[in-house]
Amino acid sequence: MAASPTLAQASPERSPSQATAVTGDAPASLRRFVEQRPSWTACDHKELDEAGARCATIRVPLDYRHPEGRTLTIGFSRIKATDTRNRIGLMMHNSGGPGGITLDMPLLDAPAMGKELAARYDLIGMDPRGVGRSSPLRCGTSGHWLRSAGYDTEGFRAQARYEANLVKSCQRVYGKDLSYLRRFTTRNTARDMDLLRAVLGERKTSYFGISYGTYLGAVYAKMFPSRVDRLLLDSAIDPARWYVAGFRDATAANEAYLDTWAAWAARRHDTYGLGESAAKVRATVEGIARQAARTPFKVGPYTADGQQVPQALAMTMADDREFARTAETARVLHDAARGRTVEPTETLRAALGPPDDESEVQNSLQMALQCADRAAPRDLSWYRDNVERSRATAPLFGPVFNGVHPCAFWPSEPIEPPVTSGNDVQGLIVQATGDTRTSYANGQGLHQKMPNSRLITLKAQVHGVYALYPNRCVDQQVNDYLRTGELPARDTVCEKDPADAVGR
Repeated sequence: MAASPTLAQASPERSPSQATAVTGDAPASLRRFVEQRPSWTACDHKELDEAGARCATIRVPLDYRHPEGRTLTIGFSRIKATDTRNRIGLMMHNSGGPGGITLDMPLLDAPAMGKELAARYDLIGMDPRGVGRSSPLRCGTSGHWLRSAGYDTEGFRAQARYEANLVKSCQRVYGKDLSYLRRFTTRNTARDMDLLRAVLGERKTSYFGISYGTYLGAVYAKMFPSRVDRLLLDSAIDPARWYVAGFRDATAANEAYLDTWAAWAARRHDTYGLGESAAKVRATVEGIARQAARTPFKVGPYTADGQQVPQALAMTMADDREFARTAETARVLHDAARGRTVEPTETLRAALGPPDDESEVQNSLQMALQCADRAAPRDLSWYRDNVERSRATAPLFGPVFNGVHPCAFWPSEPIEPPVTSGNDVQGLIVQATGDTRTSYANGQGLHQKMPNSRLITLKAQVHGVYALYPNRCVDQQVNDYLRTGELPARDTVCEKDPADAVGR
């Protein structure tokens, strides 16, 4: 997995003929794409420009089966390696989502890797097709698709109507059959990555992906195994469970997070007034959600209903250092439910208000990619049964993560089968035991499907570890791997750093 000798030295910008030679097996139909020469400019992004990044765009086929047809723009950033003598090669990234902007993700690397190691990589932030600077999609949605199915039949029907209307909004923009959106897939994003690698004149690339980015990384490794150098997958998805099953897997972890947070909030009843015991705090939160389902209430200029309140709370439950954020959100909702005039927190503005342009693009791509990647059950009773079965053990979040998906109403089937198996590429997987977005079992599942991988387990309730949740045990092993290309000798378990107090 170490970089080849030809990648150990910095090279000048490649000529078209050199870039073509790098691909080797690239079909003639892609030759004109491979021979592109990026025109580098300032990124018009304060932090990237200050870090010395340069940005560019390339064109890629909308449909790789028909590369002579319509094309898309792919925007990307690059922070070039400064340690040219010890240069390792490219490091591509994906921030997750799907639909997360990745242009600025290289800014995470230097603090986590340290300047010395980061200086050995060309750090590439490629916005995936459909978002950011890469031909963004805009369906005109009213909000995110993930909503609660509520507490009764009408709540479930209301959620199903909401999801159906999201799909209709896409159809108004992109046509009844949504044929254009069928090409926004994980497989095609992986092809875009590989085309960018070739344009940049490299035989291999390293990769760092978080959350959905781990699925993209696993798909890339499955499709282009000989092109992979170091492969770092953080907060992973089991390919077999992408994507409906993976959302259902989040149910238990979110309820467990709620219980841990409730105990923390109970010890701070004098500050937040949510209850003097964990049971009372949970009862307060569940009561708020039930009241919103019965009679929606005002939160500043917004209206909170039974679909939105559980979703808003779930948005805060991804990092056990941020318990105060959950408590502040719950307190505002508690006051609003009692008829008091309140100002929404930042989380509540995002959950209850109309999406801004960035959120709208991410919402649109997330729906399109999920539905283009893998068909979802279309029988609404299947979702209803799952919701009802979840209530006993997950009264707040069961109806969120088991409810209806937009793909139940999507008018077309995927054009390619999903990647549900693993690969034989070496890789390093990092997973937290209490991950509320991609469950620990998902990380274990990917590890089992990648027999040449190692798993680093962090005992924490967090989604996104490396570069996001500093931990000396994790960071040392990851950086050793990125430096040498050699995996740890065995799977390891890391404890939280002693100074990293829960709920600070």
